[in-house]
Amino acid sequence: MWSKTPLSKDSVECTTEVLPSCYTVVSKGEYPRDTKEVTVSFTIPEAAYGTNFVQFLRSYRPENPYGFSFSVLPGLAVTPSTATPGSTITIKGAGFPAKAKTIKVSFDGNETNLSILTSALGSFTGEFTIPDTMAGNHEFKVIDENLSFGDVTASLQVGPTISLQPEQPEIGAEVTLTGRGFAAKSTIAIKYDDIAVSNSPTTNDTGNFTDKFIVPESSTDTHVITATDRAGNVATFGLPLEGTAPSVPNPISPAQERFGWFGSQPVIFTWSEVSDPSGITYTLEVNRGNISFFPLEPGMRKTGLSKPNCVMRLDPGTYYWRVKAIDGAGNESEWSFSPYPFQVGLFSGLYLAIGAVIFVIVFIFIVRAFFRRVREYYK
Repeated sequence: MWSKTPLSKDSVECTTEVLPSCYTVVSKGEYPRDTKEVTVSFTIPEAAYGTNFVQFLRSYRPENPYGFSFSVLPGLAVTPSTATPGSTITIKGAGFPAKAKTIKVSFDGNETNLSILTSALGSFTGEFTIPDTMAGNHEFKVIDENLSFGDVTASLQVGPTISLQPEQPEIGAEVTLTGRGFAAKSTIAIKYDDIAVSNSPTTNDTGNFTDKFIVPESSTDTHVITATDRAGNVATFGLPLEGTAPSVPNPISPAQERFGWFGSQPVIFTWSEVSDPSGITYTLEVNRGNISFFPLEPGMRKTGLSKPNCVMRLDPGTYYWRVKAIDGAGNESEWSFSPYPFQVGLFSGLYLAIGAVIFVIVFIFIVRAFFRRVREYYK
């Protein structure tokens, strides 16, 4: 089958010994001479609006083709079919009048600034930036005075989007959240991770809102802002918090010290203070006997310390310790290790108890010996 729309010989396949001129080949094949019925499927090629022709030619009798006509109707498509305000979409049209200068495209009934000139085959492509508009289904329409059957339309689903200024805030900083493409005249619930930070702003007629809040502290490693309107439209924004680790705290004391002689003793650990706009906490680890810190005895790690000091009661032994700083965004400094061991006590509670028992036994022996000698003296 061939369409009667002429094209350049460079762009189509032609069979000059069969066809008197160059046609667009849409399908070809072979069939036995005694076949009485042939079924052929093909895709309508790019063609201008109006009547087009198809011919079925037999190579052995090209002078006697079978033909029929069909009407090409215009179509409109939008890519992508879902977008947010401020994004750019592509509008494609096909099957329109060739080289038309009267085509106009409207968006929700408002004429756009698209300048449309169709090709020789009635096609066109244009780009359009979605204006501020509420969430839901919206319509593009092509109005052409040369079309006799009416307007050509295509649908676009508009969804919400949010943006943040500044884009990389610190914990405790004030930020401005802007939303577009939500439901009109709707209150908005805003969450930072699982923390409600909303002042319940209300969108305007086009689904826009602006709100300010303070970035709170959160225990999660990644942070997401979520805005939801009453219609259930949701937009999220991944918060790129600062990723610079805080300074390393310097150990101050203890260092090569001894605490007490007998039993467990309280030990005060101190280190240099570290500052960060997002806030700082410290983690302290203490290990007995070696510097590997693994495995760590129960109770030898203190986390979430808000001050550069900590008191721990330790049993007798030789100890090493280290400390690190963590800011409000979850960034951690390197461990700061104190290379100088310290000692607690000289005798453990067990040794002290054994010594006391031995002392009592010796004391009783001495007393009994004393009274024995006194009795012998008076005899």
